[in-house]
Amino acid sequence: MLAPMAGVTNAAYRQLCREQGAGLYVCEMITARAIVERNEKTLHMMSFDDDESPRAMQLYGVDPVNLGEAVRIVAGKV
Repeated sequence: MLAPMAGVTNAAYRQLCREQGAGLYVCEMITARAIVERNEKTLHMMSFDDDESPRAMQLYGVDPVNLGEAVRIVAGKV
């Protein structure tokens, strides 16, 4: 399992780990507020390659409303 590390577990790093046999891919920690605000850099950090499966994303934030909205966005419900 590849743990989330801010500034480290980007798509290129996850690809290297996948080539070495990693079984679960967690992207960098993502702030809920940036997702809700549709921050371009954040949206790029959220992308996964098609062959990254299973995959996981760790969200963080302090506002439950923002967290809920971010989850809906990530889940494709918005």
